[in-house]
Amino acid sequence: MRRVMKAITVATAGLAATAATADAATLSLDSVRACYLSGTQATISGSGFAAGAPIEVTEDGEARGSTVADTSGAFAATWNFGGLNAAKSHTITATDGATAASVTYMGTTYRVATRKSKGRAGRKYKLRGYGFLFGRKAFMHVRGHGVRRDVFLARPKAPCGTFTVKQRIAPAGSPFGDYKVQFDAKKKYSKKTPNALHFTLNVFPRASAAAAGWTLAR
Repeated sequence: MRRVMKAITVATAGLAATAATADAATLSLDSVRACYLSGTQATISGSGFAAGAPIEVTEDGEARGSTVADTSGAFAATWNFGGLNAAKSHTITATDGATAASVTYMGTTYRVATRKSKGRAGRKYKLRGYGFLFGRKAFMHVRGHGVRRDVFLARPKAPCGTFTVKQRIAPAGSPFGDYKVQFDAKKKYSKKTPNALHFTLNVFPRASAAAAGWTLAR
């Protein structure tokens, strides 16, 4: 069986991958998960295609690569899940020109997004979390200028570990300057916590207009 797939990259995925059948062809993802994260991989497998036929693969209608069916009309290849800005459903379709099959999944990228990288102490900011699949709770830890703050944020929602909250980052009265902010699934702060996300909030006397635009904790 030939296992060649050229430059296939997919946005992250989620809800258990469900294979759809068209003209007796099938397409499926192994390691079925409720939500696939950016940076992970799975094997995509197809069958029921014309023997030895070239197979074109698309994701949400956009070209993602190609492969060749073996003598039994089947193929298998590694599928790389790339970046995605939110939790969404996606569809992969494989076709030999006469026969097609699809598989649908959901996915996301592990991150926390906020519209502020500069702001005021004591002000609440909207935080949007995605891909919190490493624990049942999400926490925020703030360090800097004598501030040591550990805050429970939310219980991430299935299937892709999402949450939206409004929360103060630097408490009222905090000195001006940069604060290190860490997001993870642990109540207790540690620099060594695995799968932690980080960003820096710069506290000014007044929120700057330059603060607009999404800032991502990674």
